[in-house]
Amino acid sequence: MTHEPDLPRLDLTERAAQRIRQFRERQGHPEAWVAISPGGLQGDRLQYSFSLVEAGDPRPDEVLVAGTSDITFVAPRVISRHVIGARVDADPISGALALETDYDPDSDPLAGAVQRLLDEEINPAVAAHGGYIGLLDIADGVAYVQMGGGCQGCGLAEVTLSQGVRTAILERFSELTDVVDTTDHAQGTNPYYQPSKK
Repeated sequence: MTHEPDLPRLDLTERAAQRIRQFRERQGHPEAWVAISPGGLQGDRLQYSFSLVEAGDPRPDEVLVAGTSDITFVAPRVISRHVIGARVDADPISGALALETDYDPDSDPLAGAVQRLLDEEINPAVAAHGGYIGLLDIADGVAYVQMGGGCQGCGLAEVTLSQGVRTAILERFSELTDVVDTTDHAQGTNPYYQPSKK
């Protein structure tokens, strides 16, 4: 399946393209899209995970990004600024895909201030439970956060966010209207292929 010519693009190396084609063939899904998802924070850097998903119609909260004429990526719209124009390469030994982006949310003063609030006032308490919360992006007055460590999959994550983190951020920053948790709390149940996007 070829993608529309007017899709935004990323820089897909030939090594990564070959790895994706081989993996799709081995999985029996040569037409699958490659989904890019926020994979959590490692230190202060956002990591990204890759999986195969059935090609079809993207959801309203997703964006399609072209890699090559036969490889299309799909990503949550909230991280599109991270993905469009980024470089995707494959490790020469393991074959693991990696996304290298120039997007730096810290270049936004508001994003930097929100991340400092998380680092200095919220994460020390969250770290006592083995977790952390990082800012993914700010768009249209909404702060998108990512939970990791002990927070990911925790039954109390929504309580933590709604009663603590969201309140602290919105009270401190009047220009923000909401705080959204983008964490996949069920991550790991089917990391390679999702036959249905419904």
